[in-house]
Amino acid sequence: MYSVQGKLAWSNIRKRKSSTAALFLLIMLAVVLLYTGVSVILKLGSFQEQKMTELKTPDVISYFATDEHLKEYEALLDTYPYTAMWEMEPALLLSEVSMKYGPSDITTGLLILNADQQRTLAPFRTISPVHSDGTNLIYLSYVFHVGAGYNTGDSLSFTYGNQVYTYKIGGFIEEPLIGTLSNGAPKVFMPGSTYRELAVRTGQTAKYSFLSAAVTNPDKAEKLRQLLREQLSASGTSATYVVMSAQSGISGNLVFVNFLTAILLAFALIMVVISLIVIRFQILEHIEDHMQNIGVLKANGYTSWQVITALLLQFAWISIAAAIPGIAAAGAVMPYAGNLISSSIGLIWPASFDILAALVSMLFIMAMVMAVTIMSSRRIRDITPIAALQSGLLTHNFKKNRMPLEHSPLGLQFALGLKTLLRQTKQNIMILLIVAGLTFSSIACSILNYNFTGDTNAVLQLVGFEQSTIQLVLNSGKLQPERIAQVKSLEGVRKTTLLDSLAASVQDTSITLKVSDDFDTMETQTVYKGRPPIYDNEIAVSGIIARQEGKTIGDEIEVSTNGVSGKYLICGFSQQINQLGMVATMTDKGLKRLLPDYTLTTLNVYLNEGADPNVFTQELERNFPGQWSATNVEEMLQGMLGTFTSAITSMTAVITAVTIIVVTLILYLVIKTLILKRKREFGILKGLGYTTFNLITQITFSLLPVVALGVLAGSLLGYFYSDTVFEMLLSSLGIYNIQFAANLPQILLLSTALIAAAFIVSLLVSLRIRRISVYGLITE
Repeated sequence: MYSVQGKLAWSNIRKRKSSTAALFLLIMLAVVLLYTGVSVILKLGSFQEQKMTELKTPDVISYFATDEHLKEYEALLDTYPYTAMWEMEPALLLSEVSMKYGPSDITTGLLILNADQQRTLAPFRTISPVHSDGTNLIYLSYVFHVGAGYNTGDSLSFTYGNQVYTYKIGGFIEEPLIGTLSNGAPKVFMPGSTYRELAVRTGQTAKYSFLSAAVTNPDKAEKLRQLLREQLSASGTSATYVVMSAQSGISGNLVFVNFLTAILLAFALIMVVISLIVIRFQILEHIEDHMQNIGVLKANGYTSWQVITALLLQFAWISIAAAIPGIAAAGAVMPYAGNLISSSIGLIWPASFDILAALVSMLFIMAMVMAVTIMSSRRIRDITPIAALQSGLLTHNFKKNRMPLEHSPLGLQFALGLKTLLRQTKQNIMILLIVAGLTFSSIACSILNYNFTGDTNAVLQLVGFEQSTIQLVLNSGKLQPERIAQVKSLEGVRKTTLLDSLAASVQDTSITLKVSDDFDTMETQTVYKGRPPIYDNEIAVSGIIARQEGKTIGDEIEVSTNGVSGKYLICGFSQQINQLGMVATMTDKGLKRLLPDYTLTTLNVYLNEGADPNVFTQELERNFPGQWSATNVEEMLQGMLGTFTSAITSMTAVITAVTIIVVTLILYLVIKTLILKRKREFGILKGLGYTTFNLITQITFSLLPVVALGVLAGSLLGYFYSDTVFEMLLSSLGIYNIQFAANLPQILLLSTALIAAAFIVSLLVSLRIRRISVYGLITE
């Protein structure tokens, strides 16, 4: 019996070569996308842990300005009971460096270490070092290679403090924590002589200390990070400092990768669903077209299950045949996907084949295909031999004629097209769902791409940085009102705000506390529910903190900083990706309940539109020499986003291309099936005088409205509900409210392109009607 069922399955495949080929391509595309996403998810966590072990990454790192409190920090490390070992070494922090990164100019920081320094934790190790005399070299993080296109031996130039520095790239390093531009200043190395020369040229303000610490219990690293952050904050330093645990550093690097992987998996699942819809469509068409054959089989003693088994074998063979080259194609695609991952995490992604991801992808698709095949084949059980030989009542159409040709005011060609449209309801629903789903994916990615490359305001709101033009910090003394008035009086200043960040904790969980005298004046409003704090007993906490602590608006929460604790009333929920969402905000009066002598130290300056930040900085230095440290926030934020744009653009292009390919395959499948089923009808119409062009026009009119409606539905869903999908993908970071900007002309252009592509494909595929002739029908 099974040999006969195998022959039936093979016969079905041979009779539907083009349909089989279309389904083959759909499943292969689904496997490629699914394997890529599953492989990243399965590998990412263990891969980073292996890299940290291999590179001897410390559990806690920190860099801070070298000052008189250095001995206190060392004492903290010595007295912390879980410290296994620690190392302190000099470093240079170039806080605002302008350089070329790929096609863009970015502003970032550089943390420079001496390559000749002896160290046990995270020892200096290069990838493909250059052979030279070892002078005037710089060793960059690996992201500069995969993300910006730099190669060993290339020249790197950057501007710092109005001076241009040029070095030869001596190689690249892997750094799991601060090897990217998303976790602060990336770590780079220089040979000893080059490092000392740069230290002389940059002066005292660039001299920092770099701390690496390992703990006996990794679970205790976060507590050490919290204690060190609070001590640095309590020291009153106005210079930039960073304290990072291994866990927080890894999580920060993974935010963007996880987001892209989630989008990829979602699109892969859409492809799987499309394949299942096509399988269901093919099975129903098979039952309708081969009703009499099924009746003959049953009359000869075959059971319903044996007939269904032939269909199971048919689609199982197609799935396996498509999955194998799909896995091979995914293996070829993975290096490109690996480069995108490496550009986000600063580590070389392994190119090895992932057997587990391949098995998961294949088994998942096979299970779905088998389940849909069984469910769609249930109608076979209800077919009796007599009903089948009579073609069954299910094949007859008893619906009312909604488009009588003799009364139609429309043109004959258009009326015939609409008539066909109305009588193929199930097919139209299939096309509508597929086109709408694919269009939604394309529109959502287009909106995401626009917010990273065009109007970046919404993305920056989510990141959580205040969108000022310049950030100023006094080099010495306290920030008094007269100092603020001096800055406001400079030409081009639109307004100023005060906003500090300091270390705090909630129930021994480290958080960042943002403090201002007036949050309503901020450009970046992070509170999405409730309101920002106004009174001294109020605090707004991030949604992720509220979820962890089981708090809601109106509850009290205890906050600690610098060893002092106090309870505050939650007045709102905030959100931001920066600091992994572990952020709370309170007024300066509220903070003074804990620290009575605290004074705000950071001044945000907002320039008028068209004002040059560099001109303003020069004027500030000319009027108040040596008093302020300035950071160009606008350039820094745009540079940070610029490192992700290539990945977003690439994903948008891939999803749009796959959308057009799939729509083409679906239309090819539907039109070919339509022509085969109506071959006799088209032959009769040709005998009555209809031309090939007339019949092609009918087919186009019968399909194009469905495609257009699907594109319209997908575009509207993408325009209004893509934010909801992104909120679901970022909910683990406490992001619950996204309002991305949508470029309506871009959406209309994409929608029009999809409809135009469908129209062209419909015309091209319908050309096979030319082969149908009256003579051919008579002689068959």
